[in-house]
Amino acid sequence: MPASFDSRRPGRLAGAAASLVAGLLLPASAFAAWPSTVEPACTTSVPSADRASLWAPPLDRVITLRVTDVSVRDAVDRLASVAHLELSYSADLLPADRRVCLALERVPVGAVLDLLLEGSALRPIVLGSTQVVLAPSRITATRAGSEVPISRRSSVLDRVVVTGSPDGAAQRGSPYALNVVDGAQLAEHGVGTLGEALDLSVPGVWTWTAAAGSLTARYGSIRGASSFGVSAPKIYLDGIEVANPLLVTQLDPSRVARVEVIRGPQGAALYGADAISGVVNILTRHDGAPQGRQQTQLSTSAGISATAYATRDPFVQEHSLSYRRGSASRNLGLGVNVGTVGAYVPGASERRLLLDADARFSRQQTIFTGMARLSLMRANASTSLLLSTDGVSTFSAQPSALMVTVNDGAFRRAVSAGAIDSMRGGAPRDSLRGAVSVDSANGQQVAQYTVGGSVAFMPNLRWTHTLIGGVDGYRLQGLSAFALAGPQSLSNAAQAGSGEGAADRASLRWRSVGRYDIAPATLLTTTFAVEQAFTHEVVGGAGVIATAGVGSGPNGPGGNGALLGGPVARVRESSTSYGTTGVSAQAQVAWQDRWFASAGVRAERIGGATLNTQQSLLPMLGAAYVRDVGDVVVKVRGAFGTGIRPARALTRSSSWLGPGQYASLSSLEPERQTGTEAGVDLLLGARTALHVTRFDQRASGLIQPVSSLVTTVSGNGRLSRSMTYTLQNVGAIDNHGWELEATTRVQRLSLAAAVALVDSRVAQLASGYRGDMRVGDRMLDVPSNTVSLTAAYTSGRWSVAGTAIRAADWIGYDRAGIGSALADSALSPREFEGANLRRYWMTYAGITRVRASTSFRVRGDLSVLVGGDNLLNVQTGAPDNATVISGRTLTLGLRTSF
Repeated sequence: MPASFDSRRPGRLAGAAASLVAGLLLPASAFAAWPSTVEPACTTSVPSADRASLWAPPLDRVITLRVTDVSVRDAVDRLASVAHLELSYSADLLPADRRVCLALERVPVGAVLDLLLEGSALRPIVLGSTQVVLAPSRITATRAGSEVPISRRSSVLDRVVVTGSPDGAAQRGSPYALNVVDGAQLAEHGVGTLGEALDLSVPGVWTWTAAAGSLTARYGSIRGASSFGVSAPKIYLDGIEVANPLLVTQLDPSRVARVEVIRGPQGAALYGADAISGVVNILTRHDGAPQGRQQTQLSTSAGISATAYATRDPFVQEHSLSYRRGSASRNLGLGVNVGTVGAYVPGASERRLLLDADARFSRQQTIFTGMARLSLMRANASTSLLLSTDGVSTFSAQPSALMVTVNDGAFRRAVSAGAIDSMRGGAPRDSLRGAVSVDSANGQQVAQYTVGGSVAFMPNLRWTHTLIGGVDGYRLQGLSAFALAGPQSLSNAAQAGSGEGAADRASLRWRSVGRYDIAPATLLTTTFAVEQAFTHEVVGGAGVIATAGVGSGPNGPGGNGALLGGPVARVRESSTSYGTTGVSAQAQVAWQDRWFASAGVRAERIGGATLNTQQSLLPMLGAAYVRDVGDVVVKVRGAFGTGIRPARALTRSSSWLGPGQYASLSSLEPERQTGTEAGVDLLLGARTALHVTRFDQRASGLIQPVSSLVTTVSGNGRLSRSMTYTLQNVGAIDNHGWELEATTRVQRLSLAAAVALVDSRVAQLASGYRGDMRVGDRMLDVPSNTVSLTAAYTSGRWSVAGTAIRAADWIGYDRAGIGSALADSALSPREFEGANLRRYWMTYAGITRVRASTSFRVRGDLSVLVGGDNLLNVQTGAPDNATVISGRTLTLGLRTSF
C-alpha cells in the first residue's frame, strides 16, 4: 500500500520519503487549479510510452494499468500497487474532483505519472530503488501573460539526498559531487563491506582489502592523502555520528537503503571536525514490507578460498536473516548477519557477527525513527602475518623452506614451501619466504555499537525541525599497528601501543530548515544547526613512544639484533572526557530551478581533548547551474570548503597512538584540508549519465610518527641507544586530480565505470620535521590511479553480475626488506632513523581484483547463487609486500523470502 498524506487529517506525514521532501512543498496558493473535467473515454496511449529509457529507475518499470472512472488519488494508489512502488505524496495536493479512465498496455511508470499529473505542480522525485515522492516543481513559464507551473521529467538529479542537506534536498542544486550507492546494487554484486561499496561505486575513494587479523578499515586514498595511516571519512549511521570510522567495516546489503558520500572537505561546514576528507552516511531501510504485512528474507552462502600460505584451503561462509513488517508509515525491521573466514595463513581465522534493528512511526506532523546496531569481530592474528610477534623477521637461511610458527603453546611446525608449491601451482615470492607467526591466544577483538534515533517535526509547509541523538562506542583489544607505514609498525613496542582501548561518544543535534519564496521563481533555503557531543575515551597498553634497548651495538642487551623489539615500558591506562560544540548556518538560493548559490559556515569548539582548547571556523561556498534541454540535462557545479581533524582523534587512539603521546599533542597543529572542486554532470535521458570532477586541495599539518635514535648514559657510565617515535607535523600536501563516472543501461544490460587520477605530493615541510618525506615526494600508499568497472545482465530467471577494480602505481615501504634488515645483526640502529627510511621505499605496480556472480530464480523468491571473488587469485602486493589477503574464493548460496 503506498504511503500518503491522509486527506481527512491534513498535514499527516506517512513514510520516510515524505519526511525528506515535505519541506520542499510550496504554499497551497502557489498551485495552479486542477482541471475539473471528467474524462469522456478511457485513455489508451501515452506519449513516449515506447521509450522506457526516458525515465530514471524505478520509473522505467513497464506495467499494464486499467482503471475506470476513478479519482486521481485512487489511480495513483493503484499505479503504486501494480508497479510495487512506495509512493509518497500529499493527498491535499491531488484534485478531489478530477476522475480518470485508463486502459494502458506495457507503458513505463513515469509516462503514466506524467499523464496523471499533467498540468499540476507535482513531479516525481526518485529516492531509491522502490521509493518515489510526488513533490511540487518550482519551474514556471509565462503562458498568456500568467505564470503557470509546468512539470518536467524526473531525472537522477531530482533524487533527494540527506547527506548534502540535513533534512533532505534534491541533488539537483548540490554544488559538490555526491554519490548515492543503492542497497539493491550492493546486494546484486554481493558486497559485504563498506570498503567494497566505496571502491565499487565512488571514484576518488580507495580502501585496501583487509587481511585476516586486521579488523579496521585502511583507506589508501580519499582524493589523495589527508593523514598518515588514519585517513577516513566521517561516517554516520542514520545520522548518528560514529565514534571511530575505521571500525565501521561490515554492511548487510539487505538492511541498507543507500549509502550517500561527499568527497572532499566541502561537507565540513555542516558536519564539522573529522570531515576533513569527506562524509559517508549509511541509511538503513525504513520502507516496510510489501502490502504492509511481514516479510522474512534469508541468504546463505559457503565456499572455499584458495591460499598459497597454508596446507589447506580455508572455509568461508556468510549467512544473513532479516525480518520486516508494517507499512511505510509504521514499520519494524530486524537483522542478523554472521560470517567466518578460515586460516589462509595458519592461525589467522576471523569471525564476525552483525545485529541491527530499526523502527519508524509517523503521527500527524511528526516522524519518529530509531535504530540499534551491534558489530562483533574477532581475529586470531595480532601482528603482521609475515613477521614474528617479537617484531623480528627471522627469515629462513634456506629459501626453499617456509617456516610457519603457531604460538599457541601446543604445537610448532615447519611446512616445506616446495610442498605448498606443488599443491598451489606456484611459489611464494622470495620477499615473502620467511617466518610466519600468529598468536592465536591473544587475537584481536572489536565490539562496536550504535543506539539512537531522530524526531522530524514539520509544523507547516515552510519549516522542518529535526532532532537526532544517539550514542556510538567501541571496545577493542589486541589491534595491530601494522597498518602504520614504517618500521615502528613492525615492532612489538608499537603493536602494544594499541593493545586495548574503549570510547563512547554521545551526540545530540538540532537542525531547522526553512524555505521561503522571496521572489517569483526564487527560493531561499536556510539551515541552522546546533550540535553537542561528549566523548569518553580509555586508552591502555604502551604508547608509540617506547624504548627498545639495544645496548651499545646491534648485539647488545636487546638481543638478536632486535633494534625495535626490546623491552617495552608499560604506560598506565588513561581515561579522558572531552566535549565538542558546533554551531552552523547555511543558505541556498535557487532561481528558476536553474541557478543555485550556496554558502555556509560552522564554528566549532573542542575542549578537554588537549591542554589547549581548539577552535575552528569552517566555511563553504558553492554554485551550480542546471539546464534541461529535452531529455538531456546538463549541470555545471563548483565548491570551496575547509575541514579539520584535531590532533587528538579516536582514529589515532585505536590505530597507533598510545597514552604516552598525549602530552605532546598540545604542541601539534590540527590536520587541515582546504580546496576546491569543479565538475560537469551530463544526463542523456534516464539511461546514460556522465560525471566529471576536478579537485585541487591542500592538506596541511599532517601528523606522522617519526623515528629517531636516542643515546643515554646509565648510572654506571654505560651507553645505551634506543629507537623512539615522536609525532610531528609534516607540512603541506597538495592533492590534485580528476574523477570520472559513467553509467548506462541498454535494455537488460547495465554498465558503470569510475576512474580517479590522483597526484598527491609534499608541497612544503614544517619547521623541525625530521622524517623521511621531502618536498616533491609522492605521498606513501596513495595510488595514482584507480578504476572500477561493473556490469549486470538479467534475462528471465537468470541474472549475471561482474566487477573489476584496480589500483596502480603507488610508493610504499618495502616491508619485507625492513623485516630482513631488522634481523641483520650487522646493521646499525641508525638504518631506521628519520630520512634513512627512504632506502626502503619502492614502487608498486598495482593489483586487480575481479568478482563475478550469477543467480537463477528457481521459483517464487527462491534463488540459487554462485559467486567468485578475487578470481585472479591475488594474495600479496597491496598495499605492501608483507600483507597477505585471502585468495580466490568460490561460493554457493541460496536466497529466499517468505
